[in-house]
Amino acid sequence: MATRLVYKRKDGKWAWNLKVNGRIVATDGGQGYENQADAKGMADRIISGEFSDADKRKREEPSDGG
Repeated sequence: MATRLVYKRKDGKWAWNLKVNGRIVATDGGQGYENQADAKGMADRIISGEFSDADKRKREEPSDGG
């Protein structure tokens, strides 16, 4: 079961996270939002799959030369 939580942080900014089976699997990344509607809106966009067509890239760490 997934749960989306929108909450107000101690610094007054709004944040969100998504938990699956009690574990956080997605979050706002710590930047926070000025208002509840923006935090909720972004969380809902992530959950709905709005960005499913995003350009998916993979960064490989450089080899140690060996």
